[in-house]
Amino acid sequence: MEKLSKLILEIEEKKIKKVPVVVCAQEEELIKALFDTLKYDIIASPILIGDAEKITEILKKRELELSNLKIIDKKDMKEASELGVELLIKGEGDFLIKGLVDTSIILKAILNRKDEIFEKGKIFFSHVTVSEIDSLDRVIIFGDAAMNILPSKDEKIKILENCYHVAKKIGIDKPKIAILAAKEKVSEKMQATKDAAEIVEIFKEDNRFIVEGPLALDNAISKRAAKVKGIKGKIQGDADIFIMPNIEAGNIFYKTLCYLTKSRNAGILIGAKFPIVITSRADEEDTKFLSIILASIV
Repeated sequence: MEKLSKLILEIEEKKIKKVPVVVCAQEEELIKALFDTLKYDIIASPILIGDAEKITEILKKRELELSNLKIIDKKDMKEASELGVELLIKGEGDFLIKGLVDTSIILKAILNRKDEIFEKGKIFFSHVTVSEIDSLDRVIIFGDAAMNILPSKDEKIKILENCYHVAKKIGIDKPKIAILAAKEKVSEKMQATKDAAEIVEIFKEDNRFIVEGPLALDNAISKRAAKVKGIKGKIQGDADIFIMPNIEAGNIFYKTLCYLTKSRNAGILIGAKFPIVITSRADEEDTKFLSIILASIV
């Protein structure tokens, strides 16, 4: 997949409309992004939970149609989050969108219903980002930029599986997965390199994807760098998925893309029975728009 705009075409062609549930929906840019997806006929009958008066004010200000959505008045963040989760458990919605509410409040509401939301023994969230970068001929996927602070080897494996799940959903066949570190050789002083080598060994017979590491970012993303450094293997600057060593690396990489490059980005939290759109208030409207589309597909 070369462009994120293909996500829109893909979901339009499938004609599968999803119902989003928005918690604390009184956020202007988020509501505008939501209505942009309605224009493309991607989602249906969104449910907006939150301060009904403020939500209605935003809709009127933007001259947006009220008839194709449902507004539920819940001013308390905790109550709004609990109701959003309840609606998803009942099957009245397909995915959750975070509005003006702390992530911790939404996650607590989800974990309070963990037996109904997670497969037994599989309580794990990771944030997956899909990015279209002007200098690349393909979209890339990476994790984790927002949830897992210092993932263990086993947690990195779960992050890898979540990233692969998203890659498969957007049509990337047999992706190349780079386990990132600061160097290509295993060092006893650098846990990320040891984790990478062990993960590669675990998946060496897996035919779903190609996994290599440890790899520095330049060798995973630049064919020239891989050639100059004499990198051996099947990933020669053409990785599709990047597994970050820690949240600092993932978060800085994401914000570098947002602020220092020409890029478009979509991010979702996965691991439960439904995806969650958790964007920052500082994220642009386009990021929120694309994240809603990505959640619809996943």
